[in-house]
Amino acid sequence: MRRRHFASLASVGLIAALAPRSGKCSESAAAISPLAGSAEGPWRRLFLDSSVIEQKSGVVRKFHAAEKLDQSIVIRDRPWEGVSAITGPYVYGTVLHEGDRYRLWYQILFQGNHVGYAESTDGVHWAKPELDVVTYEGKPTNLVVSEFDTAKTGGVCHNPTVIPRPHDPDPNRRYALYGYDGKAGHARVAFSPDGIHWRYPAASFEQGLFSSSDVVNFGFDPDQRRYFSTWKTRNRRGRAVGIAWSADGESWVKPFEGPVFVADDLDPDDTQIYGMPAFAYQGLYVGTPWIYRARYFRYGQYSVDKLHEAQSDSTRTMDIQLAWSWDQVNWTRPPERDQFIPRGKAGSWNGGMIVTASAPVVVGNQLHFYYGGTDRVHDEKRAAASIGLATLRLDGFCSMVSESPAAQDGWLITRREPMLTPRVMINAKTSARGEVTAELLNRKNKVVSGFSREECIPFRGDSVDHSLRWKSDRLPSDGTQRDYKIRFWLNEAELFSYLPEALDPQQKDLARFPIAGP
Repeated sequence: MRRRHFASLASVGLIAALAPRSGKCSESAAAISPLAGSAEGPWRRLFLDSSVIEQKSGVVRKFHAAEKLDQSIVIRDRPWEGVSAITGPYVYGTVLHEGDRYRLWYQILFQGNHVGYAESTDGVHWAKPELDVVTYEGKPTNLVVSEFDTAKTGGVCHNPTVIPRPHDPDPNRRYALYGYDGKAGHARVAFSPDGIHWRYPAASFEQGLFSSSDVVNFGFDPDQRRYFSTWKTRNRRGRAVGIAWSADGESWVKPFEGPVFVADDLDPDDTQIYGMPAFAYQGLYVGTPWIYRARYFRYGQYSVDKLHEAQSDSTRTMDIQLAWSWDQVNWTRPPERDQFIPRGKAGSWNGGMIVTASAPVVVGNQLHFYYGGTDRVHDEKRAAASIGLATLRLDGFCSMVSESPAAQDGWLITRREPMLTPRVMINAKTSARGEVTAELLNRKNKVVSGFSREECIPFRGDSVDHSLRWKSDRLPSDGTQRDYKIRFWLNEAELFSYLPEALDPQQKDLARFPIAGP
């Protein structure tokens, strides 16, 4: 993907047709998403997926944390964001980039449960408009769904996810708002023409989307063309995450009635998975699990008192880690279990807990992760909340890095690729002295004539979409070679992703495929 093409994707926002009531997406609208990529592939090869590499020497896989912007993005500055169990705005929520504005739907707890709304032109400085939806003490607010006036919307929303539906034939259903309605006791969806004026179908108060606990995160997968939800359930370790799917956003099925993502034996004993937003990304699914540091009770029936007693000697902090999956059922995390968005120091505005928005936003060559932070831990009274921003290089979840800056270069060999031209887009950076080169190999790892390392034009610098080439611009034409491996050589360099620039369209990428359940 060349720079001009990528820039156009980053600017358009989500183009996918988010399933109208027929349950199907139009081909033209379902084609491209800035996060997920093309609905049909090919997708950039990330090194999260261990099947990308056949062999390696002198290189290691390195995971990267997002870098926090050193300030609070949205602060508590309205009277209806006042004193409560959690005081102030946090996400639990959604950020979208639409046209020339960023839109934020966030959580407020104050005399009930509310969804606030804010806008920004740069994604950093936010304004809270006075809207005609909900009033507080006789004055307009920026609340769009609120317990102050449930008659206006027909429901309340906890943990809001907003998904655009630009191609729904009903203009009043161009946006969907998903979340947990505590009064109804289940997850519901409301619809809106503009993301401001919401209405719940009346029947959904009695009939929810599916059974779950109070933490639900939603998304849309343009590759599989379906909605999905990660919902809070439990196992013997405590809180855990299940999965549900929907073709139209209203009728839901669970491939498995129970957790698909849990604390495992690499986690300390005081580990629960409180929730996990997830999003489709370049042939994979990426999740940002909320890691709750609290022990769960060992025996007996559930009760709130038993839960609090079991966790009383735990830290009760909440951290963010990184997870990924091919199918939303089988999930993997880095073995080190480092924080993906580092929690702040004790006593700082985000030193107690961190939760994340439903998905990041693509901004230029970066991913912007919005998160909610609190200064106190879970179940501690009067925790002050604000919203922050952390950024990550595009495809920057992990990289292959040369182990040593010495003359002995590191290398890795990819799986075979049905390449039509000898050009490979790479996302890489080098030191001032370093470089990235490559050679094409046949299936027996022999160098293809004309495409050795010495005939490669070296890359030096820092780019998310550099076109790596050789002196020859034509592959062998004798018909004996149908696919190629790529051996990348890294000298004081790291490689985040790659993608051959022209692949045989008849050879479908098998990185993603439908499943029927575990």
